[in-house]
Amino acid sequence: MANDMKLAHLGFAQPAIWREVAKVMQELEQLVWNDPLITDDLTRAEGARYLTHLIAGAIPMSMELSDPHYPQFFHLLSTRIQWGLPATDCHYQWAAVHSDNVYRISGDRGTARVFDIETREDHFAHVNRWKLHDRLTEVQVDVGNHVDIYLSRERPAGAKNWVQLTEGYGNIIFRQYYYDWNTEQPARLSIVNQNAKYPPPPLTQDSVAHQLELLCDWLRQAPVRFQQVVNTYYAAAPNSMDFEAIDFGWKSIRYGKGVYQCAKDEALILEVKLPKSYYWSLQLCSHFWEARDYHLRQTSLNGHQARIDEDGPDKGILRAVIAHEDPGVANWLDPGGHEKGLISMRYYEPDSIPVPTIRRVKLSELKSALPASTATVSAEERQTVLRNRAWSTARLGRE
Repeated sequence: MANDMKLAHLGFAQPAIWREVAKVMQELEQLVWNDPLITDDLTRAEGARYLTHLIAGAIPMSMELSDPHYPQFFHLLSTRIQWGLPATDCHYQWAAVHSDNVYRISGDRGTARVFDIETREDHFAHVNRWKLHDRLTEVQVDVGNHVDIYLSRERPAGAKNWVQLTEGYGNIIFRQYYYDWNTEQPARLSIVNQNAKYPPPPLTQDSVAHQLELLCDWLRQAPVRFQQVVNTYYAAAPNSMDFEAIDFGWKSIRYGKGVYQCAKDEALILEVKLPKSYYWSLQLCSHFWEARDYHLRQTSLNGHQARIDEDGPDKGILRAVIAHEDPGVANWLDPGGHEKGLISMRYYEPDSIPVPTIRRVKLSELKSALPASTATVSAEERQTVLRNRAWSTARLGRE
């Protein structure tokens, strides 16, 4: 993990080192107030909240949990802390590691539809160097759904599940993707460095300076990289989508990216013939690449939650509606009052990459624009769906 301790020389006798940290935080304002794509105060207000999310997300990864010799899993994205387009179906965990050590991850594997552990180079604070090294997508479980996973330079003798560590400092990113939020069970895993000696070394001035340097690097580099990707969403024409991979994203996913525009008296009808894919999802996002309040609103759908046409010429077609009022359509996506935002789709290792079409219609004409077979829900059924989203998000530990 490259780090030249640029802050260490400032020392702690005077507040210069803290003023440098505060300066980096102050510079974050350009992400909101210098962005030419932002033209309204509601988005700026959302941006001010986003800046607090960035700072709150960066602090644990740099100040508290950056020691690879005594790692802990950190739940880095949630309903409270969002950045970098979190999937609404995913529970993300992260830990710092070093190739001098041998780590064991153990516990109950859970029943998440997709289970994936990656090792990456360097630290997320240096996101442009945060490259995939190795990954484990399928694990062998023992009696009682117990799993042991080893991470090291060389595979330990007898290890059923192993992921190779990059040379030197690195990170783990552990993803669990759920389809049925109401019934799937989260993994209960812990990580331990089998080489660790306790107690750990005492705190030093240099170690704190190192952590502050990581914090500054995180806040300088990661948000700029996020903004660069957000700008590519605007390359697509309004109410259309492009697909690509994202270098710091998940290798198995192809990401659909676009911008939606929907006035209060309008609705958008999204249609796509779905590919064969073990997992897919569709979600609305903020301009800042945040998954808006998915525990309180139906801002996303996946292959379990969505109602797909199963018969006739429309077999296999997803048809979803973006509207500011609940149209009674089962596959409604709620923009939460935002007339403009990002729309994203994920296909997991698909056999093809179909691009959705998006039609804009008047809200008053929506019913006639949809096939008679379109699945609908009552107001009571909608309340049940939304209550279940809030309950299941908390049950899965993603709040």
